[in-house]
Amino acid sequence: MRVPRFIGKPALESLGGATGAVIENPIDRVLYWLIEPGAATEWDTSLLPSVQVWGATAYIEVPPVARTTGPGVHWHVPPRHPRHLTDPPALLAALKIATSAALGPREGATR
Repeated sequence: MRVPRFIGKPALESLGGATGAVIENPIDRVLYWLIEPGAATEWDTSLLPSVQVWGATAYIEVPPVARTTGPGVHWHVPPRHPRHLTDPPALLAALKIATSAALGPREGATR
C-alpha cells in the first residue's frame, strides 16, 4: 500500500501496535504498508482516493532492517517477528478514518 504521509501518519496512530512494518520515503512523502499479496484487490479504492494498492509487479525501495532514520528511505516501523505484515481489515479501517479526516467523508464509506 502506498499512502501519502498526510493520511498515513494518522492511520499509523490509529493502528498503534497493530501495525506491521512500514517503510517511509520522505522524498516522495509517502508511507508503504506491507500486507499479504492480493489482500486488497477487493477494496473500493474510490473511497481512498490518495491511496494506491500496488500488486506483485510493483517495485519499492526496501531499506536495510537497521535503517530506521533518514534522510532517505527508511523503516518508519521496522519489521519485527511475528508482525511483519499488517492485518488488511485493520489497515482499511484506519485508512478510511484518516482519509475522511483529511479529505472529508467519502460517499459510501462506512467506519
